Amino acid sequence: MNFEHNNLKPEYIREDWEGKWKVFSWLEFVCAIPHVLFMVTTIKENGLANAAFQSWSSFTGEGDNYYIIMSGVMKDTHTYQNIKRDKEFCINFLSSDYLEECRKTIKDNNIASDEISAAGFTLEESMSISAPRIKEGFLKLECEYQWEKELCESSHNITVCGKVKHLSIAEKFAKEMTKEKYGKDSFMFNLHNPMNPFTGKSFGSGVGHIKFSQDL
Repeated sequence: MNFEHNNLKPEYIREDWEGKWKVFSWLEFVCAIPHVLFMVTTIKENGLANAAFQSWSSFTGEGDNYYIIMSGVMKDTHTYQNIKRDKEFCINFLSSDYLEECRKTIKDNNIASDEISAAGFTLEESMSISAPRIKEGFLKLECEYQWEKELCESSHNITVCGKVKHLSIAEKFAKEMTKEKYGKDSFMFNLHNPMNPFTGKSFGSGVGHIKFSQDL
């Protein structure tokens, strides 16, 4: 039996922390669609590095134009404030070997901290923007702000579009064939607390990887 429902939340699907449904849609948890995880790096107003663990994004383009569309950027974060001010940011993809360092940036986000170094990463200068890169990343995209839009009226989140100006790809990752390119040493995916839509029970969050299945 399929779960069939409109977009209005059933009463039995409840918050497990106050304000959850103001930040997230309940549909995200029952649809359980994974999103790639990465670190967004920017520069704070005081010149120190800012780092944020981010997801809920897509990557697309045509010709020489390649874009990232980040749909879940919270308006009250340093990341959004820095992007608005400087009109630039860097996307850093890391393997799950660096998951703990990524998590540290969530806790250690003091305005007086260099958040890249504080998390245990190595700060690296970008080639086309002033925002720094994370040296340990196997893929880094230096981006220029293009536009933003609220997902809905008076939203807590903002959708931000950036255009890639420069990219840096680790030689090993660049040369690997498709069957070897993905897995535990490659992209991390956000498995954001999938929920049983029939009962409202949460199954817990996790980090996943892509496993090659078959030729297309």
